[in-house]
Amino acid sequence: MVAPTTTDRQRAWQDGVRRAVRSVQTLRTRVADTPELPDGPGDYLPRLVDPRLVHLLTAGGSTSSPVLVVTGPPSAGVTRTTAHAVREARPGDHFMGIDDPYRVVLSELVDRARRRAGATRRVLIWCDDAPLALLDQVRADVIAACSDQGEPLVRMVFTVRWGLVALSRGELAAPRFAPVVVAPLAPAEVVGKESHDVVAACGVDRAVGRRIGELVSPQDEARAAFAGESGDVLRLAAVWHRLGVPTALDPTTLAALRPDDAAGDLDDIVGTLVAQGWLRRTVRDGQRHLAPARVLVDLARLPSEDLVERIAEHLDHHARYVAARTMLAAGFDSLAAVIVADLDPDPLGPGPALRIARGFAGLERDREAAQWFAFVVAVGEEDQVRAAHRGLGLVFYRYDRLDRARRHLDQAADQLGVQVILADIALRQGRVDDARDLLVLLGRSRDPSLAAEAACQLGTLDSSTGRPDSARAAFTAALGAQDPAVVARARTGLAALPALPDEEPVPDEARAVAGEVAG
Repeated sequence: MVAPTTTDRQRAWQDGVRRAVRSVQTLRTRVADTPELPDGPGDYLPRLVDPRLVHLLTAGGSTSSPVLVVTGPPSAGVTRTTAHAVREARPGDHFMGIDDPYRVVLSELVDRARRRAGATRRVLIWCDDAPLALLDQVRADVIAACSDQGEPLVRMVFTVRWGLVALSRGELAAPRFAPVVVAPLAPAEVVGKESHDVVAACGVDRAVGRRIGELVSPQDEARAAFAGESGDVLRLAAVWHRLGVPTALDPTTLAALRPDDAAGDLDDIVGTLVAQGWLRRTVRDGQRHLAPARVLVDLARLPSEDLVERIAEHLDHHARYVAARTMLAAGFDSLAAVIVADLDPDPLGPGPALRIARGFAGLERDREAAQWFAFVVAVGEEDQVRAAHRGLGLVFYRYDRLDRARRHLDQAADQLGVQVILADIALRQGRVDDARDLLVLLGRSRDPSLAAEAACQLGTLDSSTGRPDSARAAFTAALGAQDPAVVARARTGLAALPALPDEEPVPDEARAVAGEVAG
């Protein structure tokens, strides 16, 4: 082993000193002075949610929580609202910003902050656009470490993208978090504030009906940038961030992902975009990283399946799993499926695996869907297993493997719609009585559309098996459906039945019209 040279020792010592200085400088930075929070109070437009946020940030004792999550729709001004509340409520706190939320170990960060905190000195940890990978680290031990005898010494404030709200009802629910604050930045809050500089600059008429965030966010300029010659570079950077990819987007990867017909020198394009403020050069996990402006992320269109597959080629397995969880949190189940294609579902667990299986099914990639559904059947909880059986049954049903489809669908027969498929399978297998029993049962469903569909199918079955009276009753019940196609089929079925003794026969013209309506 070669001993380190003097130069190596000096460089290591200098790097250590620089890290220590940065750490001390960060901890000495107070909320009121830090540039990490956007937009000072000079251009802030007050929101209805402001008093609630201030209360949650200043509450103490057993009713307080050291963790606050604020969310809202894109361009609603969630970051600006939260930053204003932090400045108002905690101006004297020491500020610790999270630069790389995909790599930080939250328990270690809280431990460092706690060592710097004291009775008269609090620390506030801030992360804008926090991904699910970071929120998952907010465990009971981390929350406990933030407080001393019930009083918060360290507070964590996270803003999250709107898509995480749905998942927060499950994996991210209280008691780990304070009540998730959804910033209600309604257009009505703009009306009547003509004296505010931002509203006056836009004009009152232009302000009414727009989200507050749009008044202070350069959306028109961002759309123009997307449409320009360097739009492909901006789209790639915005999509990379929107998908929650934890790996650095360096120039080499960016060049590999650009379209083959992309024009212009990449270095020149990036330099121009950085100078214009659309891109920011930073470091992620020790690698050069190009981060897009937030407004670009909000406006970016979802990528194609092909682009997600190409992005996956540049990621290791861990990064692909992290990105998949972020996509699931945002509701992009099909994209999450693409990013983890050919990987083992076990690291994600049965809940995310079930959603990814459905994503594969939506993409008609039935082989992968069946593999992930089968995993959920093997390890999932009762409700998850039933849902996975339903998914597997539908896959086999599409391929006319009726016996296997029936075996799986029987395990999920309590779910709406499954009985319709089971009835069709029974009919195709010659089990007419079983099909009729299922349709009769389904006709009593509390779901009106499902009951009407079952009644229409029951009418068709009874008319074909010599039960005109029962078929007439079923078709008549189906006439109350809200779906015009079901009503048309019911009318066609009634027209095809023999007339009752006291009924006028249906003219041939009427039968023809009914057939055209059904078509």
